[in-house]
Amino acid sequence: MAHYDLFAKHYDAVMGEPKAKFDFIEKSIKQHKSNAKRVLEIACGTGSILKLLEKKYKVYGLDISPGMLSSAKKKVKSGKFFHQDMTKFKINEKFDVILCVFDSINHLLKFNQWQQVFSGVNQHLVKNGIFIFDMNMQKKLNRHISEKPWVHWFGKNFLIMDVTDAGNRVSNWNVKVFEHKKNNVYTLYEENIKEKAFPLGQVNKSLKKYFTSIRVTDIKKNHPSQQSENLILICKK
Repeated sequence: MAHYDLFAKHYDAVMGEPKAKFDFIEKSIKQHKSNAKRVLEIACGTGSILKLLEKKYKVYGLDISPGMLSSAKKKVKSGKFFHQDMTKFKINEKFDVILCVFDSINHLLKFNQWQQVFSGVNQHLVKNGIFIFDMNMQKKLNRHISEKPWVHWFGKNFLIMDVTDAGNRVSNWNVKVFEHKKNNVYTLYEENIKEKAFPLGQVNKSLKKYFTSIRVTDIKKNHPSQQSENLILICKK
C-alpha cells in the first residue's frame, strides 16, 4: 500500500480544492444521516475534506502515512488523528459517518483487504450510521494505462505522472515531483503507487454482509449507456 510520504508536502497543490467531492459528501450526510455529529475519514491524507467538515462536525482522521498525518494535523486544528492501517484500525469510539474517498480503497490490491475495511467500518459505526466511499473502476485504470505520461505544473514545481500495467489487473502510478530550489535546480521526489479495481457485483456482495442498504452513484456519468469510471457508494448500517 502506498504511503505517500514523499508526495505529502505537494499533495494539495497537485490535487487542488476537493469542492465537488465535499459537496456530494455534505449532501449525502444531510440526506442519509441528518443528525450526524461525529465523522471519521479513513485514509484521510492531508485532511482537505475534514477541513471543510470541521465547522459542522467533530472530525477524526486516520492514515498510514506519517507525512500525510503531519499535514492534516496542521490543517485541521480541531481534528483528532490516528496513525493506523485502514484494514485493521481500532478506535475506542463510534461514529455517525465514516468516509474513504479519493479512490483510497483501490490501493488495497487484495479483495480480502477490502472486506477487512468493510468489517472494520461496520464495527465503528453507530446504528444507522453511514459509510461513504468511492472506487475507481477498471475502465478508468485502463484509460490511464493507455494514455501517455502527463505533466502538471503547480507554481515553479511540476509533476510527471505515468500509469502503466503492472500485471494481474494492477496499475502502477509512477509519480515524479520536481520541487524547484533555485535557478534550474530541482529536487526529485518519486513514488510508485499501485491501484486495483474489483467488479461492482463482487463489492456489493461483500457489502451486503455488513450493511442494510447500499446506494451506488456516478456523479460524472452523463448518459445511462456510458460505462462508469468512478463510483460513490453510500452504505447504511
